[in-house]
Amino acid sequence: SRYPLELPRFTEMAPSRVWTLLVACLCGPCLGRLVSVADLHGDFDHAVNILSSAKLIDKETHKWIGGDATLVQTGDITDRGDHCKQIYELFFRLRKEAEEVGGRVINVLGNHEVMNMQGDWRYVSQGDVDEFGGMEERKQAWAWDGWLGSEVQKFPVAVVVDRVLFVHAGLLPEMLDHRTLEELNVAFHGALKHASTSKHMKKDEPKLLGGHGPVWARDYAYGRSNICQLAQQVLQKVDADRMVVGHTIQRDFQVHSKCHGQIILGDTAISSAYGGAMSFIEYDGSEVKARYPGSEAIVALPEVGLPDVTSGDVQRGSGMAWPVLVIIGLLVVAIWRCFSCRKPRTT
Repeated sequence: SRYPLELPRFTEMAPSRVWTLLVACLCGPCLGRLVSVADLHGDFDHAVNILSSAKLIDKETHKWIGGDATLVQTGDITDRGDHCKQIYELFFRLRKEAEEVGGRVINVLGNHEVMNMQGDWRYVSQGDVDEFGGMEERKQAWAWDGWLGSEVQKFPVAVVVDRVLFVHAGLLPEMLDHRTLEELNVAFHGALKHASTSKHMKKDEPKLLGGHGPVWARDYAYGRSNICQLAQQVLQKVDADRMVVGHTIQRDFQVHSKCHGQIILGDTAISSAYGGAMSFIEYDGSEVKARYPGSEAIVALPEVGLPDVTSGDVQRGSGMAWPVLVIIGLLVVAIWRCFSCRKPRTT
């Protein structure tokens, strides 16, 4: 039920990356499949198609078959399309089913979740209202104590899984001034609750919920001149190698990367409301691939910090010294352990 395993290309990796992978495999907990999906915007059929193509759910029963895999959805399940209710119900059920077999399903807050929690329904379709049973029923569901609102308010605004930072729009360094990622999530939830229940905003709320906050910022997508420096600062603070975002549709409906693989732009306009391309991203250590259900296309994204291989990088000798033999042995053990037992780490 899994894609064929591909061994890491150690000869093409920077030495620091080889050692990082070696230490992680020998000393760290087992790592599992990691898959992310960007904005779904009410398209239940495309959501099912993507998750079944990723071998995470059964295409007919929609039951979890992903085992110990981790699925991260980076926000904006609601609005535009007609079936957000079905998608939320699917994800809530999959979360329980995955946990029973050692897997994980993580939903990240998007700006459209935030808008609906605040009562901003500008992008809600009539079909979506009808699916809830009417306007009043939808309001009750999205209320802070409603069956949907009470779950959505628990979604993190940013999360790190296996050294990959997932956030809906983008995380700027100023959001982590004097606080950890966990503290940012607490602060954001507090700001969202207060903004959803009060007409007056507190001091930090405009910054967290505003245009350069984690659910709205388009700095990385549209390209400020110093975005790579900003990304590096954030990744260092949260101890991650990459930042994966949705939110901003890519014009060619393809997943793109910036800053030598440190930023991944994943919004390919999945929903039929936009007419883009279905996609998901699969992470396997330092290797990241974008897959496009329907077209069967697979696109490898750049490895972070991978230098060009030159003749000067190759060391030659007449024989193998014992330290080299020890390293090769450790590599064999590491590779076996990486691919025989995998379970993601989340911070």
